[in-house]
Amino acid sequence: MRIPLVPLVLLACVRVAGAEDAVTVRWPEQGDAARPSGPAAGRMVLLLKSTRCREPGDPCQAPFFSDPQPVLSVPVAGLGPGGSVRLGAQAQAWPGPLDGFSGTFDVQAVFKRNRQDGGLLASGNLISQVLRVDFDPDTDQTIELELQSAAASSDPPASRDLCIVDEPSPLLTRAMGRAVHHRAAVVLPPGYHDVNHPRRMWPTVYVIPGFGGGLGSAAELQRLLAMPGAVHSLPQAVHVVLDPSGPFGHHGFADSVMNGPRGAALVQELVPMLEERFRLVRRPEARLLTGHSSGGWSSLWLQLTNPDFFGGCWSSAPDPVDFSAFQHNDLYRDPNLFQDAEGQPRPSFRRPVGPLEKVLMSVQEEMGVERAIDPSGGSGQQWDAWQAMFGTPDPATGMPARLADPASGVIDHRLVEASWSAYDMARLVERRWSRLWPVLRDKVRLLVGDRDEFYLERAVRRLKEKIEALRVATQAEAATGKPVGFMEIVPGATHGSAASIARGRFALDMREHLRRHGLGD
Repeated sequence: MRIPLVPLVLLACVRVAGAEDAVTVRWPEQGDAARPSGPAAGRMVLLLKSTRCREPGDPCQAPFFSDPQPVLSVPVAGLGPGGSVRLGAQAQAWPGPLDGFSGTFDVQAVFKRNRQDGGLLASGNLISQVLRVDFDPDTDQTIELELQSAAASSDPPASRDLCIVDEPSPLLTRAMGRAVHHRAAVVLPPGYHDVNHPRRMWPTVYVIPGFGGGLGSAAELQRLLAMPGAVHSLPQAVHVVLDPSGPFGHHGFADSVMNGPRGAALVQELVPMLEERFRLVRRPEARLLTGHSSGGWSSLWLQLTNPDFFGGCWSSAPDPVDFSAFQHNDLYRDPNLFQDAEGQPRPSFRRPVGPLEKVLMSVQEEMGVERAIDPSGGSGQQWDAWQAMFGTPDPATGMPARLADPASGVIDHRLVEASWSAYDMARLVERRWSRLWPVLRDKVRLLVGDRDEFYLERAVRRLKEKIEALRVATQAEAATGKPVGFMEIVPGATHGSAASIARGRFALDMREHLRRHGLGD
């Protein structure tokens, strides 16, 4: 699916020379009101995609997990009309410099200038057309690209039943030293505007999108809630889609040094404001959390760190919840992020093929692509987002400190223990067992497939084992009657199919939760 683009006229001349191995991007002198008038800072990113690549989409939709593709970039201090940017031997490149490329590629440039949203396709970034090029290391050739579009906001259109909230956050603004806003899409259920409806105050389902997601998913929620029969299959509540995007990517709604007090701001500012504005029930049992992947991690984290504020969590395929099983790494004991004890590459993405599986991307490849987009740690991709969420600033650059050396893969265990470990939910449960066992037992529903492409089931399995060991050791009281909470690893399910399974099961379970607490229709 192509990202919606807003017309913009901006020319870029890109020259690839076998001898010089350089790309030059020029901004013409002539301009108009549609173009930025002053110099813009950011990063010029050149993305290549082989015509043999297995994944669909334009080059700008990188990274392609099943078939990683080449990336080059250079910093731009201030590019204005008449200026130019050169990408040559000094460019950050993966898997190597231009003179190593051979074959047919689709080529696209992105001027990454939006500093508040880390993604390549963040609103306002400038994007070229796609040009097909035959690369020959022994032949000079000149390629001209036209950066003719700006990435548009993915926010859904507002309507009577879908409201976009964009309000300043005093807490985040003070902490970050710049203006930071709360952003959310509020989907109102059928009956909300009906003065004769028996319910005037409504429970709330807080939906946290996965990595790369935003408020756009609210449009699909609006459509589903309006369907005939939805009243019998979906929780009748106000659904609030939260915006998890920040300068480094998905911020996880976790309080951190790099992203600020995101969780505290949600609980102390945004939720009270929404409850005042939209006739929402102000009780814990009326505040439900759900999310998939990075959103699944966020929903579980918010529930465990605010056990009395939220009434239940429905999480599917969460990012690693136990850092001793961070995909295929034990961050506390393994010396290297890129290789195992036998020197084999650590896998990051697999594709199940019948009873077997095929590893399609390693951790080193994934981090190499991110580093090529922005070597300072601002790529907006997954590992850079984790380093911002769980880590601390590098004293030399102010950017997120590296979990591992980008060349050797050696893990910084001091950083892991000093900072990352505070976000390890297995350790959080161990530290606060007596307080969190009732929450796990009665409020947490977690589901993941045992063939998750990102190996996320490994951390869930480890967390389950630790919870059971603690329960037995402390003789913790089991649930009275039918158990409510669960952590389930679904045989045969993948990252995507787990989301589909969870969608139907969670909806029915939320309805039952609301009914038990006198909040259902």
